[in-house]
Amino acid sequence: MVETKTKAKSNGNTKAIEKSVKNRDQYLRSSFLYQAAILMSNGPANSKRDVKMAPLGRLYASQSKAVARKNVIRLSPDIKRTICKQCNTIMLPGSLCQIDIINESRNKTKKHADVLIYTCRECHSQKRYPIGKNREYMVFTDDRRQEITRIELGVNAALNN
Repeated sequence: MVETKTKAKSNGNTKAIEKSVKNRDQYLRSSFLYQAAILMSNGPANSKRDVKMAPLGRLYASQSKAVARKNVIRLSPDIKRTICKQCNTIMLPGSLCQIDIINESRNKTKKHADVLIYTCRECHSQKRYPIGKNREYMVFTDDRRQEITRIELGVNAALNN
């Protein structure tokens, strides 16, 4: 939940809008753990994936989810989609997960029956997302136009109060 506060500057009529997020430190902690999990899952920059670092990446990903759960904060859907629910591995396309598009209709001709499948290479669990008729569809949180609209509405509401 975003709270807006306005503070008047001592020198004039302009107002600075300061936005503060509730549980900001917990969001930062969860974000840091997620970034560390990605780094550990990738391994060293110039070599192949290091086997010793993979369990550490899974630990950081599970800690990130635990921090969010304990403090009752929502993780971004982008973050949720990239963490395996079974083994907490960061599912990086190409290295730690396999991506397939499968049509499970009888004749395999119905385009609206396409399913995007992420398969974890550690535990072989699958995440399935229906693609549907419109392949250009973007989730609400991924659509930048919606984000700009939300920001404009938030700023206008803050200026009006």
